[in-house]
Amino acid sequence: MHLETDGGAGPVLGLHLGMAGRIVIDGEGAGDPKRFGHNPIWDRFTVTFDDGGSLVLRDPRRLGRAVLEPKVERLGPDAALVGREQFRERVRRGRGPLKARIMDQSVIAGVGNLLADEALWQARLHPLRPANEVSDEELDALRRAIRAATRSAIRKGGVHTGKLIPHRGRPERGRSGICPRCGEPLQRAQVGGRTTWWCPREQI
Repeated sequence: MHLETDGGAGPVLGLHLGMAGRIVIDGEGAGDPKRFGHNPIWDRFTVTFDDGGSLVLRDPRRLGRAVLEPKVERLGPDAALVGREQFRERVRRGRGPLKARIMDQSVIAGVGNLLADEALWQARLHPLRPANEVSDEELDALRRAIRAATRSAIRKGGVHTGKLIPHRGRPERGRSGICPRCGEPLQRAQVGGRTTWWCPREQI
């Protein structure tokens, strides 16, 4: 997120939530869910307002960060807004795995690990497919899935609310490890350094 300061005359503040960070406005009294609990060490960055309120970047995993004048020119177009032709051209460029391409923030911005798994599952595309071998029709389906998964995550409160995500994991850790659409056991691998889950029957 990029925030202007001093009515646009001050530096731009960039906030990166990392994997588990969230923005808290004015603490629990204004809606911070109590179920998350709170440890002061989780507060990575705080802005205090003149009226006594505050904005806090709270992150139990401590991967979130705040930077002044973030280099946004390095980012690709917003994944939720990118047009069809631009999406095709940018994602297809290169022979790397499809999942790694859509998670590359210089290609398109805004797709993290969970969102990538959810969108690829929705579009029925294998995460390890070489990006330059995916057809226009498949890329169009993937773009629609990313946009739909993003809208759903915003509406429901996070990417963890996706249809695949509750099943993405090992049974011994309380997850089914089963495709919720067809019942096939999910497969797991590392793609771009991130744990990846997919349905071997449906994602080709």
